[in-house]
Amino acid sequence: MTIKWNSRFNVGHAAIDAEHKLLLTTINALETSLRHPEDKEPLLFFVDQLYEFSIAHFRYEEALQLKHLYPFREDNVKGHEQLVQDLEQIQNNIHQIAKKPTLSVTDIAELHQHIKYLANNWLMTHILKEDLRMKGFMGGGDG
Repeated sequence: MTIKWNSRFNVGHAAIDAEHKLLLTTINALETSLRHPEDKEPLLFFVDQLYEFSIAHFRYEEALQLKHLYPFREDNVKGHEQLVQDLEQIQNNIHQIAKKPTLSVTDIAELHQHIKYLANNWLMTHILKEDLRMKGFMGGGDG
């Protein structure tokens, strides 16, 4: 299920593109951690890192949008708020599942569904539908 970065995901701002790549890499690492479900530490580490980095990324992106008077900033902020709610719920669910002494096949399938949602519906949909609208508004620099 690993998603590879594609140049069509570029928004044209070096720092935002780099952060999007890092978010995607973290989601891929989260998925990879499920190959060894008996070792829950990587799973918890990567979901927590994804949450923390997402919050920082959204703040940075929104600050740049404000600086560049991005006309769709309010829509993007609302999208970020929903993404944070989704991610908090998924993070909590993953932590709850990981508390179990042994993960069942059903638990592992649920974890895969969470990660698939993060990769497809969350990260890629947001980048492709919302963030790509930033092209041409944000400059190409790193801040």
